[in-house]
Amino acid sequence: MYQAGYFTIKKTEPDFLFVGLPNKEVKKAFAELVIEKLTNKDAIAVNDVYKDRIADALAHKDFTALKDEFNKILNEFSYESVVSFKEYAFRDVYKVMLQLLGYNTYTEYQTALCRSDLCFEDDRRLYICEFKVISRADNVQEKLAKAKEQIKEKRYGLRITDKEVITLAIVIVNENASDKQKPMREVASIEIVK
Repeated sequence: MYQAGYFTIKKTEPDFLFVGLPNKEVKKAFAELVIEKLTNKDAIAVNDVYKDRIADALAHKDFTALKDEFNKILNEFSYESVVSFKEYAFRDVYKVMLQLLGYNTYTEYQTALCRSDLCFEDDRRLYICEFKVISRADNVQEKLAKAKEQIKEKRYGLRITDKEVITLAIVIVNENASDKQKPMREVASIEIVK
């Protein structure tokens, strides 16, 4: 894969090579493969369904609509694949979907004060997301407050860019129930933090 150009050496250290995907085109192609394997759906069809809706929600800063679309994306995955998801798995699902839709995405972005969970950007805006995953739906407001506090305290939005920076607190409920008909897996809240 390296010789074909699908992986690039990003950094070297003694005894280690750090590889990554070289550009947005390869990231998108990789995202298509991942989405097709995880959802058993054609990536082009998935792109057609979500691209305009998510772009419209972001353009209008309609984070309720974004939450609805993120929940639809989450529902594309089988129960077996999400039952044991941790925070990083939810984050990576959205990273791959946003890559598929044409956004430049990256995770665990390190700054002097923190490491943000997910960043994605288009031509006009940079979105910085802090995810919190909870196991009970009655804790949403508490976790949302913690995510907002972390974003403010660690100054996530302080970045050198000519784009508008938007910081988002995202709370996901991953409640396991003994009755498989009643578990809850949803994005419970997405709020902008100013």
